[in-house]
Amino acid sequence: MPKLIITNGDAAAARIRAAGLKGHLVPWQDMLHDGPVPADADLDRVSDVRAEFLAEALGMELDAVRADFAHRDAQIEVHGAYGEVELWFEHDLYDQLQLIQILNYFSDQPERMGLFLLQASHYLGVMEPSAVSALAEARAPLSQVQMETARQAWEAFTAPTPSALAGFAHARHDSLPHLVPALRRLLAEFPAPRSGLSLTEERILRQLADGPAKVAKVFAAVHSMDEAQFLADLPFFLRLDGLAFAHEPLIEGLPFRTSDCGPLAVTPGETGAGETAYRAYAGAEIALTKAGAAALAGRFDHASENQVERAIGGTRIGPGAMWRYERASGDLVAPN
Repeated sequence: MPKLIITNGDAAAARIRAAGLKGHLVPWQDMLHDGPVPADADLDRVSDVRAEFLAEALGMELDAVRADFAHRDAQIEVHGAYGEVELWFEHDLYDQLQLIQILNYFSDQPERMGLFLLQASHYLGVMEPSAVSALAEARAPLSQVQMETARQAWEAFTAPTPSALAGFAHARHDSLPHLVPALRRLLAEFPAPRSGLSLTEERILRQLADGPAKVAKVFAAVHSMDEAQFLADLPFFLRLDGLAFAHEPLIEGLPFRTSDCGPLAVTPGETGAGETAYRAYAGAEIALTKAGAAALAGRFDHASENQVERAIGGTRIGPGAMWRYERASGDLVAPN
């Protein structure tokens, strides 16, 4: 019988094809670390929420985004037509959240046999075909322990408060060795006490502490700081938007919001308005404001003063629900 291969995105799918591996490929394509994610095993209901968030945040047409999700979900929902299902995922946060969503889905499919995990500690999208072939040889059947661990992680991630997520991320889960480090990195995206900055926001401001710099340079520097790099350019731009267009801006110099001019073209070689807008955004020179410098010094609380509102998994962060994470101690700080 044919094989279904699910992986993180188009670049990984292209490498798997280049290695000559046979199977029907489905790129999962969702940055689950940003925006609301409901506690639901039903793919359609999760996809509805995700499509609405992504369309608004990235300036995309809702119907087109929803259609892409529907096409993706339909391909996994006919998994019974395949003799085997292989899950190809990396070690970083982007992939680990996709992995636990998919495993949570399959945990509700009790008759599904022939599930295999190919867990990469490097980035599939840049692997040589020989390395992809070697990884294929190392595939392992998914165990019940792995399935249950992923189900628990998904429930914690989509819970209405991050308490379960913090508890899960500070325990040992050896069956999925990359999951705990990834979830700890996710917790670091909650506002910190005093400054109200996420780890990524703090890193952005520190890159500007010595003077202005272009967006592309700041992105490259901040991106490289993660051992397991997970943050692509568009979600990074959303973080810049949050700093630049707040009531009291922490940075200045952006020409527009990411969502203001329609979808930014990020495909190499693509031309048109989207590509022009992308170049204008990535090439903009940004600088620290007085409020940004004060936040770095712990004298300005960005989350509180700017009434930051966003969602991480099932948790809403905002006025009256300002969950924080103390990165040094690993402690959650509940809203007052």
